[in-house]
Amino acid sequence: MVEKDEIGIILSGATTREAACQLLKEAEKGKIREGMLLIINSRGRKILCRVSQILPYNAFYTEGDPWSEARREGRPIPEAIARQYEICKLELLIEVPRREIQYPPWPGDVVVKVDPELYEYYEEDLFGVSREKRLSNGMYRGIIKFGSLSGYGSLPIPLDVENIPMHLAVFGVTGSGKSFNTGYLIEKLMNIPKNDFEHVSYPMVIIDAHGDYLDYVRYANESKSENKEWIKSGWVQRFVFPNIYFEKPEFRNEFTHPIGIDIDLLSYAELAEIIVTFLRGTTEGAEQQISALIDLFGYMEALGYSSIHDLICNDIEELIRHVDHLDKKPFNYHTATIGAIRRQLKEFFKLEGVFKLLSTSSPMKGEDFIDDITNNRGVAVFDFSAEGAPGVDLKTKQFVMMYLTTILFNKFTKYKLEGSQKYLLFIIEEAQNFCPDKSYPIGSSLAHSKLSAIATQGRKFGLSLCLITQRPSFVDRIVLSMCNTFFIHRVSPEDVSFVRSVTGGLPQSLSMRLTTLNTGELIVTGQMVTVPFPLVVEVNYEERKVKPTIGETKVVDNL
Repeated sequence: MVEKDEIGIILSGATTREAACQLLKEAEKGKIREGMLLIINSRGRKILCRVSQILPYNAFYTEGDPWSEARREGRPIPEAIARQYEICKLELLIEVPRREIQYPPWPGDVVVKVDPELYEYYEEDLFGVSREKRLSNGMYRGIIKFGSLSGYGSLPIPLDVENIPMHLAVFGVTGSGKSFNTGYLIEKLMNIPKNDFEHVSYPMVIIDAHGDYLDYVRYANESKSENKEWIKSGWVQRFVFPNIYFEKPEFRNEFTHPIGIDIDLLSYAELAEIIVTFLRGTTEGAEQQISALIDLFGYMEALGYSSIHDLICNDIEELIRHVDHLDKKPFNYHTATIGAIRRQLKEFFKLEGVFKLLSTSSPMKGEDFIDDITNNRGVAVFDFSAEGAPGVDLKTKQFVMMYLTTILFNKFTKYKLEGSQKYLLFIIEEAQNFCPDKSYPIGSSLAHSKLSAIATQGRKFGLSLCLITQRPSFVDRIVLSMCNTFFIHRVSPEDVSFVRSVTGGLPQSLSMRLTTLNTGELIVTGQMVTVPFPLVVEVNYEERKVKPTIGETKVVDNL
């Protein structure tokens, strides 16, 4: 290490877990920040550590010192001659390369900043990336570079995409940079190093609650080819609700499609649960009604009706008329049950009457929709924003989510049974609206049970979740507990203890920063991180290739 890199000296009392160093004068007054990674050069060893606390000291500013009266009177103090210094508390992490720390650093050991230029392959030496992943072009197979280590403008952290199937979660209040950084992650997943010459894209389905990711649809389809070499996705398309699709001619283009649903792709049991939940908000206590609907669908099939979808869409009255047969043998359902399912069918039909979700032609209605995404590395953005879903209530959006989660789960189960390994990342904004915790004030969630199934079983099939939320404590705890990589931005004080719990614990130095992280700054921890401890990361605005347009304001111009 060259002398200019030295920032401090280790003091006595170090252990294998923590140490204290006195900063050199050149490193004081904000040049070293809490959360930064440093290196201790200890007699041939390099110990990677994190700054947990910085304590400035001045002998003329201590409680009860001889200068107390002078301060009281507001008189000037000759602080230039005072004994003053800064102590830096360090959390010891690993020996570099990645090894457990067996012996504490010695007093007098030099502390230096991490300088990537001193490591030919810092990804391996500092972050433990397997040497076997290294490609001849300097990149690493299956490793994406995300942001930069906090305090270092040029030290991207490596993330391993092989661990995406373990599920992801993104937390952050409004204005914390959550959506911007998620978009940046999406960009990285569109350009994953495969070998010396090829990059690949991760197939994705995105539930876009506020239109934050529509810029990628426009960019991928409208930009010149030389400006989008980094996009390796086979296609990027947008799906909007039929009412706005047919109302606005500008939506009718080759990369925008209406949302359409084919309920024949659902089993009778799945459809019955949806219909009951759509009216009641829950299936609890409705076992007889679900059973009656299943029997009704089977009865209609026996009469020669091959499509329940066509019946509900085109001849709902015919279906309701046959409900009366359920009080006869061999069914013998109670009149109250029959009356309930009649009301449920009428309520469910409003989906078609108001939003035309069943009768609208859409790529979603084909059995090969998921095949197209997985085989061609597609990115399907479902626009649930005010632009793509005007006037659409939450219950209807939940129904679309229920359909998506069901066909995804069923298709990936089929892939597994066929011995075919496919992968897809299901990114869900405002996750608390679709898999809420009991504490969240929402009537129901049609997609809750299927999302729980994906969370607990999807990783076996290659079907992964990325849950994005402003209030993590309002998301179902069981679903969230299945996530193994976390991107944590500034959170609400009420969520701090929950975030610490669901992530398996954060160091005290980082927990204290959860409510004060700067916009664009985040803590990344979990399986995708190649080191066994959380990292503080910054994403610079200029790093993102497609700049966001959503949320831009021109208040003064318009005033």
